[in-house]
Amino acid sequence: ANNPENASTAAIKREEIVCILRPPTETGGEYLIYALSEGSTSDDGKPFSLRVVPTGQLPDDLSAFLLDQDAVPPSHLRLPHQVHVVVSTHSGLRRAPDFFENVLRPLLGALGLKQGDGDGAGYRVTVTQDANTVRNLARELARDVHAGEKTVVLLSGDGGVVDLLNGLDRAAAAAPSPSPSASSSSTAAPPTIALLPLGTGNALFHSLHKPQYAGTNPPSPLVLALRTFLAGRPAPLPVFRASFSPGARLQPAPTPHHRDGDEDENEAAVPHLLGAIVASYGFHASLVWESDTPAYRAHGARRFGMAAAALLEEAHGYRARVEVRRQGEGEGRWAVLRPGGGGGGGGGDRNPGGGDGQQRFGYVLATLVSSLEQTFTISPASRPLDGRLRLVHFGAVGGARTMEIMTAAYRDGAHVGMDEVGYEEVDEVRVTVDEEAPRWRKMCVDGTIVEVERGGWMSVRREGRVWLRVLV
Repeated sequence: ANNPENASTAAIKREEIVCILRPPTETGGEYLIYALSEGSTSDDGKPFSLRVVPTGQLPDDLSAFLLDQDAVPPSHLRLPHQVHVVVSTHSGLRRAPDFFENVLRPLLGALGLKQGDGDGAGYRVTVTQDANTVRNLARELARDVHAGEKTVVLLSGDGGVVDLLNGLDRAAAAAPSPSPSASSSSTAAPPTIALLPLGTGNALFHSLHKPQYAGTNPPSPLVLALRTFLAGRPAPLPVFRASFSPGARLQPAPTPHHRDGDEDENEAAVPHLLGAIVASYGFHASLVWESDTPAYRAHGARRFGMAAAALLEEAHGYRARVEVRRQGEGEGRWAVLRPGGGGGGGGGDRNPGGGDGQQRFGYVLATLVSSLEQTFTISPASRPLDGRLRLVHFGAVGGARTMEIMTAAYRDGAHVGMDEVGYEEVDEVRVTVDEEAPRWRKMCVDGTIVEVERGGWMSVRREGRVWLRVLV
């Protein structure tokens, strides 16, 4: 009963275990338990450390963490697959470089993987320099006929996925078509991505792993991520295409010298963007845009709450016409939505618009995922990888009621049951904006901001092509 080995394994929290490696068979030896310590429990006050606990005997309840001999390294991390690790320097709290050095590098080493140039047996590492780093990698992947054998490990937030998707899309558009008969569905297999959530919201990761957060003492997001990284299987990532009116322009992050409405060389025309998470107009898009100033950014994650308070005080009603195409209805069958619940009918009477179907909205958001943060459930009916586009919307209900609706989303998506809120699955949604001030003409696609002209529009629908696979 006093076996010290039992004591050492009992001291390990099950929710911190990443994996267990078998002893090398020819010599016997010990099992090695790999566990992730974070924050106050890690060594030397580092944000992360990977602990290794040897044990001669493995308690039965730990056998589920044991990696099979033929899964070291896992198939997606060994030849012919080439592994490319992307370390995002500016994501979230900027902890990706720490995580790579103190956790991922030693874990890959334990699997027999060493850093190389990416062409041989070793993995390749790219540390992001600026917004173009991941786009350049995407261009490289788009030209690679063996892209399907590439595993890209993203130590980043949702932005890394978005940059990769749109980089692949732009590179495909710029490439000469191999033949007139070549279909747009691309014959090359898509690359696989592994998500290590080190951004601010990490919406895609939390949505893909929502079922694993249930129960008592769930593992942390990063422990879950490492388990998926080692034992996951690639699955097609659902993607939507947001198309824009001809006057739409990409908006650079605001700077102290950039006044809204000024022309800027970064404001490139943007016919469309691909996304995997969210496309929005109204409060959500304004919040993402307005919280991205240098003054707000200095406050880290608190910037969203500060910017939200200012927007809620203003409680702007966004003048727009919102139309949807529902499942089973033909290409030309558009229904004009009135803000709020009841499938688009409820709430309209309190918010009369013009005869052209134009209304004042507070919030219009189309999404492929359930969660925008770990505990913020915007679309409770969404399941991982279900590929269904769902729309959440409500009218100009005032700042206090908007706050109540948003707070209800933190209660497992309770907002969708409120009278003012409309929630449904759609095939396509189109938002046409009739606002004079540029400030109220911002659209958001996975964190990227696009400004449309007055009378301009955004149209969002599922993308048929598989651009990426994701480990789940």
